Amino acid sequence: MSRGLTFAIYPADGDSVSLNLFHKTIQDIRRLVYDVDYAISRESDTRRWVIVELRSSIPTVTLRPFRDVDKTIKTFVNGIRLVAIGSSEPPNYFTEQALEDLKKMRRLFTGRDRAKRIEFSHDGQDKTIIAEDIAGKVEIILGGGYSNLGSIDGTLEAVNLHGSPTFTIWDRVSKAPVRCYFPKEHGWKNQVKSLLEKRVLVSGKVNYFQNGLPRSITETREIEDATPDPTLPKATFGSIPNEEASRGSAEFLKRVRSQSW
Repeated sequence: MSRGLTFAIYPADGDSVSLNLFHKTIQDIRRLVYDVDYAISRESDTRRWVIVELRSSIPTVTLRPFRDVDKTIKTFVNGIRLVAIGSSEPPNYFTEQALEDLKKMRRLFTGRDRAKRIEFSHDGQDKTIIAEDIAGKVEIILGGGYSNLGSIDGTLEAVNLHGSPTFTIWDRVSKAPVRCYFPKEHGWKNQVKSLLEKRVLVSGKVNYFQNGLPRSITETREIEDATPDPTLPKATFGSIPNEEASRGSAEFLKRVRSQSW
């Protein structure tokens, strides 16, 4: 069993970390961990994480889910490492939201109470560091990609009506959560709420990462119930005279999205 996810906060000035810096770091890492954990577990209710070890004088905290899931911790540390070395593609299970939250951690390296670096590790191994250049590293990923008018088919979850209203759907092809922005009109809100936990088809401007993974839908134009009718005969993906497409519908669409023919 993994001991957990460990992070250490190294102050920029002196030997002590201020309470303000410690509090901000805990807030930012908590938000990022929950984003990645949700993308892996698909559990709409936030899973409980606990502190299993806390050391000083360099504040060093070890976390793990209450129900230990080694995959989440390894994915988190490996993802941070890929971003830190300047990857142009998103790490596995790092959604657009997770990357934006990681980019915001730039605030931990500015101001009077600031960190010099934050060191992450998994079970005391696989150490990786983020520093003040983290926002630029994240922007390499967020600044790439492309957009097309199209649609995404998946299960609707996680409606958020604060600020710009959004909901999340789980894309049936990539199995990834995709954030969808929709208009603030009352009719839209009622429609989205009525489709919660149902299979839907969402049309609009679909934004993709460079590797073809969908990241969000903006300028959402339409959402409709796509729940299969159980009374209709089942169909399979049509026969296409193409060696690549013959691998199956999900693999075919993944390769179309990534443009890796």
